[in-house]
Amino acid sequence: MCITSTSGEMKISWLLILALVVTAVVANQEKTGRRDKDRRKVERPKRIRSEGTLDKPKINNEEEDDGEYTTVDVKTEGGAYERSGGVENPCNKHRCKRGEVCVLEERQPVCVCQTCDEPVESEPQVCSRNNVTYVTECELDRDHCLCRRSEPGCRDDTVNHVRIDYFSACKELTACPTKELENFPSRMRDWLFRVMTTMAYRHELDDYHDLAVSALEDKKHADAVIWEFCDLDKDPEDRQVTRRELMYIIASVKSMEHCLVPFLDSCDKDSDSTITLVEWGTCLEIGHEAIVDKCHKKIRA
Repeated sequence: MCITSTSGEMKISWLLILALVVTAVVANQEKTGRRDKDRRKVERPKRIRSEGTLDKPKINNEEEDDGEYTTVDVKTEGGAYERSGGVENPCNKHRCKRGEVCVLEERQPVCVCQTCDEPVESEPQVCSRNNVTYVTECELDRDHCLCRRSEPGCRDDTVNHVRIDYFSACKELTACPTKELENFPSRMRDWLFRVMTTMAYRHELDDYHDLAVSALEDKKHADAVIWEFCDLDKDPEDRQVTRRELMYIIASVKSMEHCLVPFLDSCDKDSDSTITLVEWGTCLEIGHEAIVDKCHKKIRA
């Protein structure tokens, strides 16, 4: 789920953000003498009672169904664009839900629960919102399909929707202390600036190089904050960041940064499950005069 930069369209690599987050968190822990007691593997499919876990974020609440995962790309036996005798595979135009793939039964497209390959070493484990560890995200989506369809193999038949909470084996997540939450905007501004300058050095900012220059001259790195909002505002490009657009950053960072979710919750001042540019800039404390729409994308309804 890595998002890379392509010519003509600026996209950020969240793996880079994860590296910066880990660096910042480890440095902070060494400075204060704290040790991370949670870095241990959790055997699958072990369930963990997560006392003191963070509240589920308003921006990622349970009112949604499968909207957070749009319909997956069709997969077919033999390939998505296979043709037989000059006739296009019917699965190519058949849409399936999360955790499903399309197969042909008597030449008719049918959605069935997907199967998963053996995980590769680089694939992260994932923790569901029910505190169940899955060896890969594919296994979580497969279990979601089995449970939703009440098919054999579902790990918990009392659950109709299996959703990812964060990338990592499930573990106890500690609450964010008030002092750390107060300091979080400054830390996040620094992270974003470091990511932005790294991408500028690699010539990956496309049309946003001018913002990197201005962010360098500003102690609060306001234009790095604006740039990140523009990058998050993807689908639709309406100058609002939705819970779906924030889903990946939450899942990627939540297990390592216990202040992220409460911070994002605090940004949604009107509790409408979206964060506007003004709310974003205010939350990151860049000053009202610096909150200016500098996104190069046109607003699309």
